[in-house]
Amino acid sequence: MQRDFFNMQQLRAWCFSIGVGLVLSLLVRAFVFPIYQVPAHALLKQGDCVVVNKLARKDFQRGQLIVFGKTPNEIGRIKALPGDTLRIRQQRYVIPSTCCKRCLCTDCHTFLVQTGNGYRLIQQHQIIGKAYWLYHLPF
Repeated sequence: MQRDFFNMQQLRAWCFSIGVGLVLSLLVRAFVFPIYQVPAHALLKQGDCVVVNKLARKDFQRGQLIVFGKTPNEIGRIKALPGDTLRIRQQRYVIPSTCCKRCLCTDCHTFLVQTGNGYRLIQQHQIIGKAYWLYHLPF
């Protein structure tokens, strides 16, 4: 009789541990490392999945993949950083160091991002996170 009680306690402890682990992993996947599926896109294959690090929203470099936008989310590759000079049709353009004239903070930057439809200027507050890992599901 006492042996069955001990087994029930062990079973409850195992179920509780597994339940807590599942809840924590779902929370981390939803809020820290979400997975986005790429729609029809010129930079990547349609159907590729991207794991995005939402905690990495600073220290961007040229060539990094980022996910930005509200809904639907878009993916793009950073081509120019704040302060870079671009030459387009014999004219020079400078990527601004701040996102707008009203904003005096040093953390708000503008980036030139290559998307599937061309190039866009993206402010740092529009960036969701860095895309670190690409994979394609075969089905």
